[in-house]
Amino acid sequence: MKDAGRIILATGGSLGDLHPFMALGRALQARGLEAEIATAIDYRDKIRAAGLGFHEVGPGVEKLKQDTGLDLASLTAAIARSDRFLFGDILLPYAEEATRRLIAASEGAAAVAGSTLAIGAQLAAEHWRIPSVAVSLQPTMIFSRYDPPFLPSAPWLKPATRGPQLWLNDLTRLLGRMSTARWTNLINSIRASLGLPPTTDNIIFDAGRSADLSLGLYSPLLSPRQPDASPNFHVAGYAPYDSETGKPSALSPELEIFLNAGPPPLVFTLGSAAVHIPGAFYTESLKAARMLGHRAVFLTGPEGDPSLDDGWSDIHVAGYAPYSLLFSRAAAIVHQGGVGTVHQALRSGRPQLVVPHLGDQYDNAARVVRLGCGMTLARARYRAETVASRLGALLGAPGITAQATAIAVETRIEDGAGTAADRIASLVRQPPEQL
Repeated sequence: MKDAGRIILATGGSLGDLHPFMALGRALQARGLEAEIATAIDYRDKIRAAGLGFHEVGPGVEKLKQDTGLDLASLTAAIARSDRFLFGDILLPYAEEATRRLIAASEGAAAVAGSTLAIGAQLAAEHWRIPSVAVSLQPTMIFSRYDPPFLPSAPWLKPATRGPQLWLNDLTRLLGRMSTARWTNLINSIRASLGLPPTTDNIIFDAGRSADLSLGLYSPLLSPRQPDASPNFHVAGYAPYDSETGKPSALSPELEIFLNAGPPPLVFTLGSAAVHIPGAFYTESLKAARMLGHRAVFLTGPEGDPSLDDGWSDIHVAGYAPYSLLFSRAAAIVHQGGVGTVHQALRSGRPQLVVPHLGDQYDNAARVVRLGCGMTLARARYRAETVASRLGALLGAPGITAQATAIAVETRIEDGAGTAADRIASLVRQPPEQL
């Protein structure tokens, strides 16, 4: 029997993929609906601490390490080298099992909402004949012909409205469809095993087009709705959530003392994924901060970085700090360009230097530059002298600072979680014949 108030939220990936769904879950709860998140076991305790339901779906980190024979750093490096590894070796081999788990989790639910990385979400909704919601967390996954993502492998892709550039964008998209079309065969074999008809949808280029509702949980400042978007697609805005444990966030007493003891510091972070492949990021960052004579905060993740332990009193090193509380107190933010980190930096009103490492980070960095509130620097060129030069230019550019401040005013009033929750609530409360 269907529970008209229970929504399954399916996601996978890093904290940048999880946090918007936690924000959406809490917004659904505020509207009288139940929200249960289906994702890897690694996030169970955090999700439950936030008062949300949990279902284990998809492989956790330990399972992936065991099956691939790679440690976490090697896994992250492989994903950074090729998106095809992410889809072909991480997502698709587990798609059938994940789909069946999602079907079990969503029995009796009112709807299933899934991210691009939650391949089985659409199939689970079709199995139970309930509404499906597709969620894109970054413009990259929309891959508009008018506003295509910046890709290192296809640097010729650029925004266009007509003419040769638009034709080039179309040709590139066509070649991309052709090179990934084989993955549709695997999806169709899963569909057949569930008694569902085959699809012609490409899991990358057609994500969300067959859903009852498709949402962009990112700021329209990064990319507004494009003319070639499907009729069911809406850009809801960013859905902020920021907690390490699922409980209310706070800066550590030690970090509070450091922040209060001097001028705003530079903040260096690599998020929750690229932090596993830091290379010389922290070492070169420390040198750059010293060249500038600037205080600095380094967020190094759970493994830390012993190269920063040199006793310099003008730095503070921590594994984690909530971005929503720290970034606004920075002079500038140097980060990897994950979509969650970008949004928190936009909301802070501080200039950004983005150093992309993998996936959508290259496109997110390009959009930050396009907005005029930051710069980007290739990882291969991340050397102290260059970093110090870029940061000096950022800190000495009042126009960039003013633009960052203006953008913060706009992004802070976005309520992506609330807007998305309203649309989902309206969807599940429609009479069945209107779906």
